[in-house]
Amino acid sequence: MFNKHEHKKPVLSGKANITDKFTDIEVGEKEMNGSTGIKRISSSLQDTAVKVALKVHQTKDPQTNSTVKRGAADALEPRPGMHPVGQFGRAAKVPKEQEQVAKAKWAEGHFNVHLSELIPLDRALPDTRPAGCANQLVHSQLPTTSIIMCFVDEVWSTLLRSVHSILNRSPSHLITEIILVDDFSTKGKNERVPTPSHVFPKVRIIHLKTRHGLIQARLAGADVATGDVLTFLDSHVECNVGWLEPLLERIHLKRTTVSCPVIEVISDEDMSYMGVYNFLRGIFTWPMNFGWKQIPSEILQISFRLTLKFSFRCPVMAGGLFSIDKKYFYELGAYDPGLEVWGGENMELSFKVWMCGGEIEIIPCSRVGHIFRDGNPYTFPKDRIKTVERNLARVAEVWLDEYIDGFFTPGNTILEKKLSRRELSI
Repeated sequence: MFNKHEHKKPVLSGKANITDKFTDIEVGEKEMNGSTGIKRISSSLQDTAVKVALKVHQTKDPQTNSTVKRGAADALEPRPGMHPVGQFGRAAKVPKEQEQVAKAKWAEGHFNVHLSELIPLDRALPDTRPAGCANQLVHSQLPTTSIIMCFVDEVWSTLLRSVHSILNRSPSHLITEIILVDDFSTKGKNERVPTPSHVFPKVRIIHLKTRHGLIQARLAGADVATGDVLTFLDSHVECNVGWLEPLLERIHLKRTTVSCPVIEVISDEDMSYMGVYNFLRGIFTWPMNFGWKQIPSEILQISFRLTLKFSFRCPVMAGGLFSIDKKYFYELGAYDPGLEVWGGENMELSFKVWMCGGEIEIIPCSRVGHIFRDGNPYTFPKDRIKTVERNLARVAEVWLDEYIDGFFTPGNTILEKKLSRRELSI
């Protein structure tokens, strides 16, 4: 993303060292000791996953050795003394005597915060990968990656569980560091927070000195990253088994590939882990509204002859979870610094990738669960709707060329009027 006048694509520029301008960095062996949210990916994925294409999984109960089926309607409660709450991605319930506490805490994260605090930070998950993924071979010389997660006032247990899932289910030699970018959190400064049970030697924490939003926070993380590949994740996720290697494999084979995991659903109510249909790809409708669309099975079989474990191309990505070669990221101009807070950056980066020699792929053998919340637990520094509208208009002016009328068509645009180039800082 970057600035440019007129409809032409901007000249690619090198990275700017924005970290020096507004961050201080804590590096080394850290115990994360602050309660701190991140933008929410389009809710259309959750709608699609739950209403249209929820996949039913089977997993072995280690105590009974029986096969357990999991789906949207399953609320598998652990038997007393069997497993910790929420183990194996099962749905869980808050004890009846704690329901009022859970209700009061909901607003802290816009999901079941109290239940999250009862679930182990390193809980096991069902392996939701398609058949054959576990036996796939990958190159022995995969690139390393820096994992970047930005947050502001994120729920402590969720952020820490995200980190645990990365470390527990990733080959250590492939992770250079996990960079947590604190976008000027305000909560937890004077509150007692849980003491983590582990020290994380690969965690680097960046504290922004003022609120900047997702886009600038990600740029701050990328600026100090040392890995070959940048892997961006949201701060309320759980990475599943074998999630990282397939993403890095695609980039190893072609450095201009942007690889995205299948984003699965962690229920905001019962914290259950739910798999989704494999062949959902990101699309947009005017005026650049992101959504997910299922690839018809007949197209898959006749035109592509794809099996469930094969990667497939995707027009636009959701933007919250993906891996990209670091050098290629900056060759594209990184994120457009003219975009404010968040909104539209996924469209802008997607357009640049496809129009500048790259491609976006979804990798079915890589699965990451994500909590889809019913709102943002943090305040927005500016008017949220107007900020997103302005960002999308800027992306349209820079990248759509002759297709820009599709964005600004009367009755179709999200804007009341076409913003001037001065208002868009182009």
